[in-house]
Formats: sequence, structure tokens, C-alpha cells
Amino acid sequence: MPLGIDPTVDYVFKKLFGDPANSDLLIHVLNAVLDLPQPIVDVTILNPFNEQEFDEDKTSILDLKAKCQEGRWYNVEMQSRAMRSLPARLAYYSASLYVDQMGAGDGYATLKPAFTICFLNNVQFRGVREPHLRFLLCDARHRQILTDLLQVHTIELPKYNFGKVGLPEADDLSQWAFFLSRAAKLEADELKRLLPEPEFIKATGVVEMIAKTPEERMRYESRLKAERDVRAYIQDAEEIGEAIGLEKGQKQMLIQQIQIFEQLLQEPVTPLEELAANEVAALQKRHDELLARSAARL
Repeated sequence: MPLGIDPTVDYVFKKLFGDPANSDLLIHVLNAVLDLPQPIVDVTILNPFNEQEFDEDKTSILDLKAKCQEGRWYNVEMQSRAMRSLPARLAYYSASLYVDQMGAGDGYATLKPAFTICFLNNVQFRGVREPHLRFLLCDARHRQILTDLLQVHTIELPKYNFGKVGLPEADDLSQWAFFLSRAAKLEADELKRLLPEPEFIKATGVVEMIAKTPEERMRYESRLKAERDVRAYIQDAEEIGEAIGLEKGQKQMLIQQIQIFEQLLQEPVTPLEELAANEVAALQKRHDELLARSAARL
């Protein structure tokens, strides 16, 4: 029977790579993505996996932050939806990871490299075939790199052309992409046969444990439902925007979308009269902020 557990659902993703007991899996995936001259051999997970954060807040943002013994900082996340705000958000997270290292009295020389790694379950960059993109601060015209201390890596899973034949000889990142994309549809024994390296055997065991443990399965299903609800709310907002935007104008469209996003985020819904008293620019600003926060939960 197929495992039936999708590793791209954030509960599974963070259990795989955010549990200190699985730090070897995080090290393996970091090395697969970054391919540094000297491989990472040790990491400290700064916000370790905790079941309670799922039980208490079904809409919490569950990215993963870590630091290695060389002082480099890492932010790793899984995104299930392509969105216009993603590039700006990744730039913000990367800048924060870099700047927040600096304490009072510290000099610039103390700053260590900051890497943001985002796995995507949809295609964000349609004009590029390469699934793994690496963004640095550079002059695009002259190809002059200002610094590599701040990097953003995106891995678009749908761009991989998987084939079972030859998979064990593929590079580590392609194997992780296969695991994340296909594990739910395969039986544990078949997955272990296709990906026989120790890290993938262990990762398969984690997914299998979730599938077979009632409490773990319940948390997974709850989180999966929350992600589907987010997508449904966003789709509803977009459809309302199309319909109302044509019939009653931009202002009412924004008001209704704001109220939808407030419900999604489990925040008090702003009364209609209060929203109507705002200018379009203020409503647009509030709308964009709520949209970004809602989309970040995917």
C-alpha cells in the first residue's frame, strides 16, 4: 500500500528536517542544495520541531532556521503555492537572517553567510527550465558579484523529469526532489529500493511512522486540511475580486477580500462601516499585508 503521506505538507517537512533527531537529514539536504567547497558536518536547529505548535495553531508559519559550526545561517521552507509576493518575501527573510546576526558593537566582519532555501511545489519562474535557481547580489549586466554572503535558493519540484531507471545515480538534490514529490504514491519498500542511501532510508522510515501512528496521522490530516482551507480562501478572494471588481468597483472588492483574509487568519473581522471609511490606498495596503501573511502559510 502506498505511504499516502505527502512530505511537502509542512508538518511532515519540518518533522523530517526540523527534529534534532533528524539533523543528519537536514545536513544532507543542505549539502545537496548548496554544494559548498567544504561540506556541512554539523548544524544546530534554532526552532526545533514541536508537535504542540501544530496542535495549538493550525495556521502558524513553520519555516526552519539553523546554524552550522562554521557560523553560517540557514532558513529552509516548503511552499505549496506560487505567488507574486514570494520573491519579495524571500528577499526579506534572507536580509533579516543576515542583519539579525549583528549585535550592539559588532562590526561588519562578524557577519556570516545567510542562506534561504525554498522548495516549491509549483512553478514560480516559468521562463527558466532549471529547477534549482541560485540568487546572489550581483550586477546582472557585467556578471560582477558584489557578495555571496547573502543567497536565496529556490527548488521547483515540478520541473524535475523523474525516471525510476537511473535514479540511484542521480545527484543528491534530484533524489530529494524525487522523495518529496513521489513518496506519498509509493510503498515504503519500493521507495527504499529506489533510494537506498541511509538518509533516504531514514526519511522513508519517518514518513512510514507518520502513516502508521494514529496520533501522528491525525496531526498530518489536520495540517493538510488547514493548507487546503488557505488555498480555498485565497481562491474565493480572487473570484470575488473578479466578480465584484467589475460590478461595484475596486473599493468593495478590497473590503470583501480583507474580511475573507481576516477570517482565514482567525483575526477579528473589521466591520464593514469601518473599512468603508478608508481610502482605496489604505484598503489596498491592508489587503496586500493580509494576502502576504495568508500566502505565507502555504
